[in-house]
Amino acid sequence: MGAAQIVVNGLVSVVAYALLAFGIFKIYSIANDVSEIKDLLRDIKRNTEDLPVAAAPRGQSTEALLRAVNAASEPLAESEPAVRSSH
Repeated sequence: MGAAQIVVNGLVSVVAYALLAFGIFKIYSIANDVSEIKDLLRDIKRNTEDLPVAAAPRGQSTEALLRAVNAASEPLAESEPAVRSSH
């Protein structure tokens, strides 16, 4: 029973060290991913800071701008006229 116990203890030790090494590797890869995400967020922040604040033309209401965007995003069917009349 002494030899079997030594073999089992050896296997348990090898498995424990393998799990420890895998855990350290996983922590390193997670830290690397977080670092890449932080770099991407910094790049996004840098790129959005350069954009002009006033993108909308002055004098138009937000409702009018939304209507214009909605009208432009809906394609006209072939049977619909390009200009709708109010009659």
